[in-house]
Amino acid sequence: MRLTLVPFTMLLLSACGLQEGLDQGAGTGGASPSQAPVINGTTLAGRPLSWSSLRGHAVVLDFWASWCGPCRAEQTDLNRLYQQYARRGVLFLGIDVRDDNDAAVSYQRDLGVVYPSVVDSTEQISAAYDVSAPPTVILINQRGSIAGRFLGTVVGVSDELNRAL
Repeated sequence: MRLTLVPFTMLLLSACGLQEGLDQGAGTGGASPSQAPVINGTTLAGRPLSWSSLRGHAVVLDFWASWCGPCRAEQTDLNRLYQQYARRGVLFLGIDVRDDNDAAVSYQRDLGVVYPSVVDSTEQISAAYDVSAPPTVILINQRGSIAGRFLGTVVGVSDELNRAL
């Protein structure tokens, strides 16, 4: 029985590595970029967000949740990216996934998140962007196309933003 589990476990681990390799990294793997799905919703502050307000800008979408340890770990890096690129016209928008509003507001306050976040408690936005879990960062270029996808890391985001600008 034990010997049978070893090959099965190795197969599962290699499949996870392949999926990670496909999800991470910049760009769209040589394919033409796809148009970013429209996001309309309500921010954690209770204000409406219209997708049209983001048109013409490079946008960093940060899919996160207050209960997500890796999200907390990379938030300092995202805040740094915001400070570096917001003055160059890049807009940042958080997508708060499957979260309690009070916990989400505390997360933003405690970790110094200054960009708005849209509530995605039903995961409709996550599904539209094919995001299975936070943390995920998606870059949208000024033409509204998805220019990069980063699962669990912000390494390489600066390079893609520089190309998008």
